[in-house]
Amino acid sequence: MKELQNSSLSLRERDGAKRQGEGRPAEIFPIPALTLPPTAGSLSRREREVACLVVTLILLLAVFAQAQGVKTPGVQIPVKMLKPEAVIPLTAPAGALLFTTDQVLITVPAKGEIARVEGKSNKVLESFSGIDKPCGGLRNAFRSVWVLSCGSQSLSRLETATGKSISTIASGTGNAPLAIASSPDSVWMLTDDKTTLSRIDPDTNAIVSEIRLPASCRSITFADNSLWLACPAEKRIIRINPQTGQIVTRIEVTPGPVSIAFGGASAAENSIWVLSRAQGKVARIDTKTNKVTATVDLGIVDAEGSLAFGDGFLWVTAPGFPITKISPEPGKEKVVQQFAGDGGGSIHFGLNSIWLGNTAYNNVWRLDPKRVAATWAE
Repeated sequence: MKELQNSSLSLRERDGAKRQGEGRPAEIFPIPALTLPPTAGSLSRREREVACLVVTLILLLAVFAQAQGVKTPGVQIPVKMLKPEAVIPLTAPAGALLFTTDQVLITVPAKGEIARVEGKSNKVLESFSGIDKPCGGLRNAFRSVWVLSCGSQSLSRLETATGKSISTIASGTGNAPLAIASSPDSVWMLTDDKTTLSRIDPDTNAIVSEIRLPASCRSITFADNSLWLACPAEKRIIRINPQTGQIVTRIEVTPGPVSIAFGGASAAENSIWVLSRAQGKVARIDTKTNKVTATVDLGIVDAEGSLAFGDGFLWVTAPGFPITKISPEPGKEKVVQQFAGDGGGSIHFGLNSIWLGNTAYNNVWRLDPKRVAATWAE
């Protein structure tokens, strides 16, 4: 794996390195473009220089505040200290990941393909092709792989081993990053941005019912015999009974919920976890009471990212902090490690590993959670 060798590279050199998809992200934080108000034309040169300096300082402080993260001593670690077990090169940014018993499937929307990686060797296999702009996630259910196509506005059902098409359903698609889930007898997907939740019968490969939800709901997940959706505009998580199609409850969380995960250190502690963008907080929801029982502050503003649960911990990726590790111990939920720097974009757990999609670098890292646990700041 090649690394960016010099942290003092010019912005042009850094941009070039990113376009070439180098393996290790550098620690780069974007600085907004500097502009003065129209009235600045009446100022003297000296006054303009002072105004520019003041605005620059304000912008720098804003960027610093946005990316400060958790300040507990010993928690924050430079991401450059992490060593991945493998770096999976892609032809364009990764979309969704799906784990089978022996492979990882990775959608590459810009190239219309699904990359395949052998689980044991990390060898890149021949891709599945022929999906026009795969989007909205992948699902392994009913002995098939299900994938949305934003190009053809449809849902494709593929053979798991070969990627050969079994059926194509003219469903429509929306912009939700995770728009597909499955229950024991159905496949569920968000088929537009209004938002319509459609139920597909896997025996007939046809849409059999629809549920109308608030606009722009996303991150659909099936857990604890229910469907869960994050609805940013509503500041709520919606829980649906898949048997009746009825909304069971609406659970208020901090503004801008964008990602959902399910898990706990034990089956008895399993919970719904929600990442909210606006305040950079993660909420824990008890599925028995439908109440928020804990909130963990990531120390990040505008935390557009994703969650995954695995190896007894909750994993978060967000701008400026590719990996944040949260201990789920009830009553003591807290950030125990937070890796700072550039990289990330999506995070997943499967095949006993953490998988980090580095959107800007056209690759995916595979990380051993034990190695992550043993990595600390010098």
